[in-house]
Amino acid sequence: MAAAHADCSGQEETMATFHPTLWGDYFLTHQPQSSGQQPQMRERMEVLLEQVRTVIKESNGIQNVMELILSLERLGLDYHYENEIGELLDVVLNSDYDDNNLQLVSLRFYLLRKNRYDVSSDVFNKFQDREGDFFESDTNSLLSLYSAAHMRTKGEQVLDKAIYFTKKHLLGALVHLESPFVEEVSSALLTPPFRRVRILEARSYIPCYEKEATRNEAILELAKLNFNILQLHFCEELKEVTLWWQKLKVGPNLSFIRDRIVETYFWINGTSYNRKYSYSRIIATKITAFMTIIDDILDTYGSTEESMQLAEAINRWDEGAVDVLPEYMKDIYLYLLETFHSFEEHLGPEKSYRVVYLKESFKKLVQAYTAELKWRDEKYVPKKISEHLEVSTISIGTAVVACAFFVGMDDINAETFNWLSSETKLLKSFAIFVRLTNDMASTEREQQGVHCASTIQSYMKEHATTKYDACEKIKELIENSWNDILKHYLELIDQPMVVPQIILDLSRTVDNMYKHTDAYTNSETIKDTIRMLFVDPME
Repeated sequence: MAAAHADCSGQEETMATFHPTLWGDYFLTHQPQSSGQQPQMRERMEVLLEQVRTVIKESNGIQNVMELILSLERLGLDYHYENEIGELLDVVLNSDYDDNNLQLVSLRFYLLRKNRYDVSSDVFNKFQDREGDFFESDTNSLLSLYSAAHMRTKGEQVLDKAIYFTKKHLLGALVHLESPFVEEVSSALLTPPFRRVRILEARSYIPCYEKEATRNEAILELAKLNFNILQLHFCEELKEVTLWWQKLKVGPNLSFIRDRIVETYFWINGTSYNRKYSYSRIIATKITAFMTIIDDILDTYGSTEESMQLAEAINRWDEGAVDVLPEYMKDIYLYLLETFHSFEEHLGPEKSYRVVYLKESFKKLVQAYTAELKWRDEKYVPKKISEHLEVSTISIGTAVVACAFFVGMDDINAETFNWLSSETKLLKSFAIFVRLTNDMASTEREQQGVHCASTIQSYMKEHATTKYDACEKIKELIENSWNDILKHYLELIDQPMVVPQIILDLSRTVDNMYKHTDAYTNSETIKDTIRMLFVDPME
């Protein structure tokens, strides 16, 4: 079925006719219908924020408190009430509760660990028999346990068993469940709640919350209004990055480049939707777009000689280096320098030092690209997956995107950028997760042409196994790396909270973009989600 939306003239425009390259033109001319109502919307939102604050302060009873926290988080409202929710979580941690109630125990564990409280998974031991099997339970409790179990870190066997047990029983229960619970269970089996992109979870959950008998009307109205105000702000950012992108004149001369600026912003937006990180989203979007350009030149279009010339110019990082480049690369290179200079000007003298870190990270990325280019030309397959990852965890670009995010944040200092430049466990796990996830999603497409070997081919070579077996092992390694990300996310206490949170949320967006395919390249697959997030307001 073709979804439709109304443009600023009130005429229906069928979204099914949209090609990905038309998104940018749409957001340049699109004027959201509610944009003229922003003052009234913000005034109403201030009233609702205080009403909901009162609801939070007056909440009591551990189960009611936990359900309230969970609702606020799922609705995307928790960032408005960080202090209040922190106080409630302290209450949850220190209050007595029925530790024989599996649903209650699971929800408590999920919320506390999700918010980085040190809680033990031993609380689930009492729900197992002597053989370690879980006792049968109702579907609601199983779903809560399933969500809680996905907060596991490596070595928590009770949670490993819980995932196996709950998944098996929830799959079996699907045929007997009714709407809307069947949709909730199906969604959880596809993507466990903790791994979901938060802004997409909010957009999807608001209509579900509206149907709940126990909903709070003030919270519901605030959730809708909050989303609509955010959407207006997202559209403003989309216009800015689209105008920036179009200055490159990505057209006939650069037709080989994936024209994906809106999809790039969509990806970055999933990492943080808080309005105060607006400039971080803009920087990260522009950097990711440049990463796509450089990747498409080196990976698809440019000759080896041309690619090495571009790498040399980027390493020199001065306008004079443009002379070594072929004609079609010159504007791209100069625009890269200009864009970084615009970051420095915007940040001012006190914060412009951050861009130096971003430059160095970008240079390392391009160096890794050239190493892979050499692999491709020599048809070299790294003998071990560890050898592959030494290069490919850099070329995947996670360090660059993370650095780009932090460059635009007020609550970051030089210590964070030094941390980013070091081989930290969180960043390493994050890079491995993204590299392996990317390779699983894109290996079929990339191996159809001339391309360097992926981690899958390295694993096949190292272990003399079939592609199928290698893929199954890579899937296991992806889960292990996710568990490592969670472990290091929980343990990182010497950086501002936003640092591990951004890394975790970047991981969530990767999981979302590569869930079924390489949705960034095959962007038709996310067209409806983009429309839902940036075009259709909550009614």
